[in-house]
Amino acid sequence: MSAWFGTSTKTTLALCLAALICSGCSSSTSSGPTNPIAPPPQTAFYLNCSAVSNGSGTQDSPWNSLNSVNGYVFAPGNSLFILRGTNCNGVLQPLGSGASGSPITIDAYGAGNAPIISGGSNLQAVLLNNQSYWEINNLEIVGGVNYGVNVTGDSDGMPINHIYLKNLNVHGATYTSVTRSDSGEVFLYANGIGQTMNDILLDGVTAGPSNVSEGILVSGGGGWVGDSSQPLGNNITIQNSTAHDVYGDGILLLETTNGTIQKSVVYHSGMCPNCTGSTPGALWEWWCHTCTIQYNESYANHSWGGDGGDFDIDYHNTDNIVQYNYGHDSDGYCVAFFGAENDVDINNVFRYNICSNNARKASSAGQGDVFLATWDGGAISGAQVYNNTFYWNPAAPAPVLVASYATYTGSLTNFFRNNIIYSTTPEMVSADSNFSLDNNIYWVVGGGSPQWQWSGQTYNSLAAYQAASSQDAQSQAGDPLLVNPTYDATGMPTTAFTLQAGSPALGMGENVCTGISGCTMGAQDFFGDPLPTSGAGLNVGAFQ
Repeated sequence: MSAWFGTSTKTTLALCLAALICSGCSSSTSSGPTNPIAPPPQTAFYLNCSAVSNGSGTQDSPWNSLNSVNGYVFAPGNSLFILRGTNCNGVLQPLGSGASGSPITIDAYGAGNAPIISGGSNLQAVLLNNQSYWEINNLEIVGGVNYGVNVTGDSDGMPINHIYLKNLNVHGATYTSVTRSDSGEVFLYANGIGQTMNDILLDGVTAGPSNVSEGILVSGGGGWVGDSSQPLGNNITIQNSTAHDVYGDGILLLETTNGTIQKSVVYHSGMCPNCTGSTPGALWEWWCHTCTIQYNESYANHSWGGDGGDFDIDYHNTDNIVQYNYGHDSDGYCVAFFGAENDVDINNVFRYNICSNNARKASSAGQGDVFLATWDGGAISGAQVYNNTFYWNPAAPAPVLVASYATYTGSLTNFFRNNIIYSTTPEMVSADSNFSLDNNIYWVVGGGSPQWQWSGQTYNSLAAYQAASSQDAQSQAGDPLLVNPTYDATGMPTTAFTLQAGSPALGMGENVCTGISGCTMGAQDFFGDPLPTSGAGLNVGAFQ
């Protein structure tokens, strides 16, 4: 044994052992720790608006009013749980922000119906202002005057990040709209100059009915409309949602890069009887770059003037794709391409969609089912319309494609190819040399003679039109033999508008992207069927 392990060393070890046993190497005779450990902070809070008395916010002693919630500053990772089957009156206006990877969550607990937030005569029922990293789930939100859910900001340059709204039923705001965008059931709009919204998700949100303007509006950038030097928001998704019976727009996504609206439904938008100003659309985007609109149904939409259509690739839009959608029975067009404010809309695509029985309003029928128009110095470059199927039954005679009210510019081709038009009226196309058409099938129900308007001249036979325009060289005027070609019921078609055996559309299509840099035909058709991998054997229309 080494020499250093002597008497003094053993005494020291003994003293330290005794010290460890008594939890302190000290001569004190205290029986408890000198530095007690504080309990962890509360992270989960509970609200039961039916409770008789107000508690501390625990599950056993919940808060009983929105005033208690609104008086607390929530921290990253906190949660607020609201008891199902209860009704909370007032504004839900919680304070604080979460953090990346640690959002603040509001959700329901217990059994029964979703808890109700009743906004009453307040401006809105739910408000977040200059706040980020919030997730709000499983609530019914009723009332408020101008807004049901209002997510906003007024801080210049400050981003609003990660707002997730899931499974919300928002309805009954009490304001009566007098012009577009003056109110809305679900309204996300930042008002600060250069303020953006990023990583926004609306999933399973229902908006309406009410007499406010917007069903669902999400703006990625605020306070600078028309100023292209300011930033756009990024990564905004609206999905599995419904907007209906509102006075203005159904679902509107604007001022965004990388935006998506998918698997959603809009109907009975534009219901205002006395509104003025710019007219509404149903499901559409404005100032959207690299945005996708897909798997949606839009129908029975209205307007107090023009528009009133199903889908709209409005102006300031670039690299947008509208695909796999079903639009029917609306006042106006199925889809519009617009250009305005001295800007060029570039490389926007409408493909594999089904449009049925639109132009129910006679004064709007002149827009056609596909409407291209520009004004105020705007222009269009690279509008692509291919592999769609149209049942065209307007309330007044008009062409299905109206492309003669637009200014076109740039080197990108504007084209209408591989489409089926099954029409009750003979007017087919109104276009000029700025548009390229081919591999389409034109059919007038009952076998009447189709008409084409090309550069201001009307042609009553396909051969005469082909000779004069050098367009539609491979197209046909004949019955496409569609299954249930006049289907316009609610619900995405499953067999309607497919092709019968012997249809001339089978194998008649072309690869429209041949020779166009960056162009792809996509991976599937409207019904989810894969496209031929070789590029050969494509059908005309939305069914492959």
